[in-house]
Amino acid sequence: MPKNGDSPKKSVPKAIARGVASAAKTAKKSARAVLVTGRTLPLPVEIEPRLLDSHVLRALRRERRRLIEELKHQEMLAQDHPTTGNHMADDASEVEAQAKSLALRRHLEGMIKEIDRAMVHAEKGMYGTCERCHHPISEERLKVMPSAILCIECAKLQVRPTKAAVVA
Repeated sequence: MPKNGDSPKKSVPKAIARGVASAAKTAKKSARAVLVTGRTLPLPVEIEPRLLDSHVLRALRRERRRLIEELKHQEMLAQDHPTTGNHMADDASEVEAQAKSLALRRHLEGMIKEIDRAMVHAEKGMYGTCERCHHPISEERLKVMPSAILCIECAKLQVRPTKAAVVA
């Protein structure tokens, strides 16, 4: 219960006024810093992009074409199979084959997206530089996986759902 007839509503405007005063003080300090340095942002960090090897871009395009052909082949296979049979076991086998085909198509589409991202990265002149931490990606990783846009450390940090997490 408030004393001396003060209502709780009077303390709220005082808190707001203190917050505004604090924000104004911070803004004043920031404005002084801008006037002194002439900059509003910290100095940029220079990252030296790797020179784009045309053979790398050609290899990415070649792999993309191969994946698109494989995706077309999977779609043709899916269209060739009838969806209903005369027996429940035949139907179950067909559903299992369709599920595998769908999973493979999704995987191929994901790989195509990864290659597209790597090609955009390469066109910007940033091929071989990690998209997350901006450190160079090791040559060994790029040889094994030319579409890599993350260094091995950042790739390990990515969270991928496991089967146990999906079930739970």
